[in-house]
Amino acid sequence: MERLSFVGKRKFSNELAFRVIALFTLTFSVVFLQGCEQIGYYGQAVQGHIDIMFSQESIDNLIDDPKTDPKLKKRLNEVVSALEFAEHELSIPQAQTNYRSFVQLDRQYPVWSVVAAPDDSLTPRQWCYPFVGCASYRGYYSEQAALAYARAIADEGNMDTHVGGADAYSTLGWFDDPVLSTFFRRDEIGLHALIFHELAHQVLYLKGDSTFNESFASAVEESGVELWLKDRPELITKFQARRERSKGFTQLLRATRTKLDSVYQSDLSRNEKLEQKEQILSELTENYKQLKHTQWQDYAGYDRWFEKPVNNARLALVSTYNRWVPAFKEWIQQCNYDFPTFYEEVRKLSEQEKEERERVLNLFTSQSSRSNQTDTTSQTDTLQSPKASDTTDAQPLPCKYSPNN
Repeated sequence: MERLSFVGKRKFSNELAFRVIALFTLTFSVVFLQGCEQIGYYGQAVQGHIDIMFSQESIDNLIDDPKTDPKLKKRLNEVVSALEFAEHELSIPQAQTNYRSFVQLDRQYPVWSVVAAPDDSLTPRQWCYPFVGCASYRGYYSEQAALAYARAIADEGNMDTHVGGADAYSTLGWFDDPVLSTFFRRDEIGLHALIFHELAHQVLYLKGDSTFNESFASAVEESGVELWLKDRPELITKFQARRERSKGFTQLLRATRTKLDSVYQSDLSRNEKLEQKEQILSELTENYKQLKHTQWQDYAGYDRWFEKPVNNARLALVSTYNRWVPAFKEWIQQCNYDFPTFYEEVRKLSEQEKEERERVLNLFTSQSSRSNQTDTTSQTDTLQSPKASDTTDAQPLPCKYSPNN
């Protein structure tokens, strides 16, 4: 694909203009028979992304421009560094064309996602879209539109909803994604993590399985950051503390989900289930306070997560991003960090039925649990890339996928 030329604001090439027209035409052809509500939803999505594309500026030009704010130049150079690492060390060729332009947003987030689940279940509602399949969230370029849709779902009765802003989103290869000003809320480690995550979506995306997709991208993100930090000892201590807090937070939510799921699957009456739910969620808040005080030296970075009411929809969203992360990270290790091979083997698995995908990922999850029992990485002063043979005395799973594994 040709690289686009820039004169001030980013101009459309013929190819990009064709993609916009094609996306607009195909989308509305598909949803025309689905009614005005669907047409309105896809209309805001297409218009929202077009507005962002028309606002792009070349990162190279901004870095070279003496008028660019030095703080912005520094962050843009960090982006360039992350892209080079992703291309050469994580073997993601999409880094050559994505995140090469910058958009200064005039709102808090580029998109807001709506998540919904029954008030007595942790299974999120699914929405299906042209070209990309089904997902457990619905995105809006307007916060007010997202909130209105969430209210409409809540008005159906017996539903938990959540609306959350996202710093980034991926067009999954339809367009070359830009860097958004919201990226720079994160520090250097977080910025690299975000770019690795979003690029991973362009390496592999499985229609209709949000948990598979987000877990895969999160695993590439975490493994990529760990490799990137090997040559940056000054950041390792900070990263390790952050990783331990993230692990503790995830374990706390996982334990809460397990308790809730046990209640929801029980023979209790609906009212009894909801009473148990309130008690479990109250315990979650108290357990978080204890964790923060006893293990995190009163680190308050997760306080914002508890500012909004915790419900099934929020817990379902967290699970979407984390369920298979240990499995995919273990798989990366079994491939000795040979990312092209890892991508190819995961692609083979993605072509299988969901039952087979979960069977294999459960095997890697079990392998990861055994590995973690002997893992002493977090107690050292440096980050190492463990070899598959170093992780456990048990027979390691092979890197190469086979239905007989």
